[in-house]
Amino acid sequence: MAEFCLDCWNEMNGTHYTPEQVVLEEDLCEGCGEWKPVVVGFRCNPLTTWFRELHSRLEYWAACRRGRKR
Repeated sequence: MAEFCLDCWNEMNGTHYTPEQVVLEEDLCEGCGEWKPVVVGFRCNPLTTWFRELHSRLEYWAACRRGRKR
């Protein structure tokens, strides 16, 4: 995976990630060529995880309801 600093990452992808939202590691940025923290992953947002789990349960419930009506 190519490693880019947060500034280069946000500029290339048109995003506005903050250091709290990503996992950073010291390395050479392939965008600007400077030695600085680069993005190596994304942190999990607890609220997003909760919504995904809720959505999954609702999908399962709806599938079960559809199965009983037929």
